[in-house]
Amino acid sequence: MTEAPIIVISGGASGIGLATAGLLAEQGSRLVLLDLHEENLQNAVNGLPGEGHHGVRVDVTSEASVNEAFATVGERFGRVDGVVAAAGIVDPGPSAEVSDASLLRLIDIHLMGSIRMSRAAYPLLKRSERAAIVYLSSMGARLGVAQRLGYNAAKAGIEGVARTLAVEWVRDGIRANAVAPAWVRTPAIASLIDSGFLDPAPVEARTPMGRFAEPREIAEVIAFLLSPASSYITGQSIAADGGMTIHFPQAQD
Repeated sequence: MTEAPIIVISGGASGIGLATAGLLAEQGSRLVLLDLHEENLQNAVNGLPGEGHHGVRVDVTSEASVNEAFATVGERFGRVDGVVAAAGIVDPGPSAEVSDASLLRLIDIHLMGSIRMSRAAYPLLKRSERAAIVYLSSMGARLGVAQRLGYNAAKAGIEGVARTLAVEWVRDGIRANAVAPAWVRTPAIASLIDSGFLDPAPVEARTPMGRFAEPREIAEVIAFLLSPASSYITGQSIAADGGMTIHFPQAQD
């Protein structure tokens, strides 16, 4: 009987991270969810199908916290087959006015958090015969999105991390890729729409598919990049954006 893959997901208690955890659990993986929010974390773990899942409270801005989490994973499971770095926040503001503190916080959580996850996972990934890392990038790494200076810079950096580690760690049998979504109807985005803070119409008009992505759709791409089905794919950033980044807006006949 083949052993269940061991997958570690940061930001695993909500949004795309949680959707990915649910899909992978359905497929037979054993999940370790990392998140800052203890109550959400335990609810997420308890809601996963299957058995043997685990949750660890982690602050991805702390090297010690991330290292301790992976030490716990190593003691419990002995290896890691996949890592999903999905922890993140959004803190929009005018680029001419945004503070260093805001910029550094975004970079610390998104970019440095992804790097800390990778470094801590590395010894455990080397023990796997199917090791893969998937980072959460964004259309913000490719398009100019106003009032997202720190976020966009961090996501562009994440794609650079994926390329670097894909080349450097290939000798250890570790693949590294990223997924770059456009707008995704996560609970946080849905609440902004429901409250009237965010108007979905311009986003839908700008997207050839005419709609937001569902978290499950992004999870499907992540699951593919973690799986042996993508064994010859590394160092890539896969756009899952409904065609937004390749669309030149023009009148249609």
